[in-house]
Amino acid sequence: MNDQMDKQTIIVSRIIDGSITLDSVAELENLLEAFPNNPWLHRVFADLLKRDKLSYAAADEYGTAAELFMEEKMTLQAMVSKILEWQILQPSNQEGKAFYLSLHQGRSKNTGVQNFFIKMKYPEIIAFMSELAPRHFPDGSMMKRFGDEENALYFVVSGSLEETIYHRLKKGGRIQKKSTKNLAENDFFGDIYPFEEEKLSQSTIETITRVEFAKISKSSVMAICRKYPNVKLLISGLYKTRWESDEEEFSWTVRRTVRHKLPTQVNLKIFKDELCKTPVLFDGFTENISLGGARVVLGSNYKTGNFDTLAGKNVKLQIYLPIEFVNLSILGTTVWSKEVPLEGKTTAVVGIQFKDMTDADRRLLQNYNCGSESEQNLIWSLWDSLMQK
Repeated sequence: MNDQMDKQTIIVSRIIDGSITLDSVAELENLLEAFPNNPWLHRVFADLLKRDKLSYAAADEYGTAAELFMEEKMTLQAMVSKILEWQILQPSNQEGKAFYLSLHQGRSKNTGVQNFFIKMKYPEIIAFMSELAPRHFPDGSMMKRFGDEENALYFVVSGSLEETIYHRLKKGGRIQKKSTKNLAENDFFGDIYPFEEEKLSQSTIETITRVEFAKISKSSVMAICRKYPNVKLLISGLYKTRWESDEEEFSWTVRRTVRHKLPTQVNLKIFKDELCKTPVLFDGFTENISLGGARVVLGSNYKTGNFDTLAGKNVKLQIYLPIEFVNLSILGTTVWSKEVPLEGKTTAVVGIQFKDMTDADRRLLQNYNCGSESEQNLIWSLWDSLMQK
């Protein structure tokens, strides 16, 4: 059973992130026989049927995917599947209300985005869904640049992105990089509120894997809010939650200089399954590390061809902190992986989400992430010395 779940996780994650492309209806049908209750496979199958102009069959699969997503407490993903179904077959009022009722009967994962949708009334959510446009983008796509006009709101349906946020220290002064963070499913971006303010982007956003968004324009959101004032209150609450989180992060950052982009030596153990006693061992270094996770470039012992063994695995990350001269061992899960060229060779980069940490380890990692400028210079000197050996 563990092997089957392990295989399913690898296959599905690689299909979603675009590293595996299935162009055959028969291939998807075989996968669905093996994994009949996976909503993502039904969603991919529906997309393939739609591409082949098998519209009614595609609508059925979108409907099945929506039901399975709701069972998995994935509100946004269920909504997008329903939107795609209804683009093919316009629903009756009864069908719309049945879907709305099922959203409220199921339990969500209580994220800000899911609560935003769950708290809408029936006509409000139908109005919002009618303006949401699902879109796919490959990895390496620049979704937003610093200085772009903020004219749309984006909800992340699947995939991973990196947002680099910039901050102007003084009005009219120079721009400095503030921080870098990952965005994943059920996150959102697009600074369109308050509506009366004309805003320019203060960040760049690039896709790490293949990503799907549900996009709605600022003008459409404003029109819905004029008709349904409750939606404006929900929009306000959605942004308030994010602002509070950003302010908490910034209040720490302005006291000390962020250094989470500095390279840090690590050893990585990847476990094939929960019973595995002989994990695969890698060395490498972090490109990006925070309290929530890390992006790790694997070292020379990574062999091309092992790529499909990396995603969806339990891992143990041993981190060597050059300032504290101690090692941290943190458990986590690989949430994405991709192969990249590095110094004329092919290696892999993996995104790791940390699991529970002790309070002592959390404080140590936090202190390391936010050190003084003199400490940063020392770290770079230590790293340069290491690279010259």
